[in-house]
Amino acid sequence: MKTALALAVGVIIGVAIWLLGAEPFWAAALAVPPTAFAVLVSRLKRATDIVWSSEPPPPGSISTAHASTLASRLAEAAESPRRYQERFRTRLQRLGIDASEMPDPKELAERLRRVE
Repeated sequence: MKTALALAVGVIIGVAIWLLGAEPFWAAALAVPPTAFAVLVSRLKRATDIVWSSEPPPPGSISTAHASTLASRLAEAAESPRRYQERFRTRLQRLGIDASEMPDPKELAERLRRVE
């Protein structure tokens, strides 16, 4: 409906230019740019359209708790390399993460503390 209205406005502009004394070819040529713009505007979403999305999670969400828990466990694992090998590497391998590409536990714990 909006596109048809935009095209009707273009025809009205062309007829108005023709009535002002332009030849029909030039009236049509001069009416094309505003018609194209009107069609484009009719197809765009408005800035005031409602965007339905959920609210962002509050700052004290579960992800913060996970990061702090993981940071403390990595700090413990940094003191005991055997624990790091047994717990973290096997869990990371189950997730499909290559543990050899991961930084050492101390550096990883420090990065997670900075994320908090």
